[in-house]
Amino acid sequence: MQITIEIPQIKDFNNVNKLAKQVHELHVNWRPDLFLSVDEVISKENFKEKIQTKEIYVAKINNEIIGYVTFNIKEKDNHNMRYRKQLQIEAICIDEKNRGKGIGTELLNYVKKIAKENNCTDLCLTVNQENKNAIKVYEKFGFKVKNISYSMKI
Repeated sequence: MQITIEIPQIKDFNNVNKLAKQVHELHVNWRPDLFLSVDEVISKENFKEKIQTKEIYVAKINNEIIGYVTFNIKEKDNHNMRYRKQLQIEAICIDEKNRGKGIGTELLNYVKKIAKENNCTDLCLTVNQENKNAIKVYEKFGFKVKNISYSMKI
């Protein structure tokens, strides 16, 4: 199984959105108080912007998109903390038929390489506590819990 990772083209918009919807629907099921079921998870404008800034990559097998990752790089520099340059993963998605095959790890390795090339000090992401499979992948990859976030429905 040969996986290629590359920046998508505008023509890939619908395929990427189909994948985004798979993950988004998981969030809708976990937190219907927060998430709405929508047809378009990523706007075309945001998709184009991510392509231009090289902040989206797709994973392909036999020229078929089977996963993607979006991210941004931010510098954190203030007087009372050490300087940090973080690559923040915004979304990572693997087609439900292709999960458990190492594709997510391939995308994570690719993003880690981008982080190193950009002299980042940290690679960060947020995951829903219900997403047990993703948590296992992230922990196996080497991510550690940094923060715990609480919320209360009122």
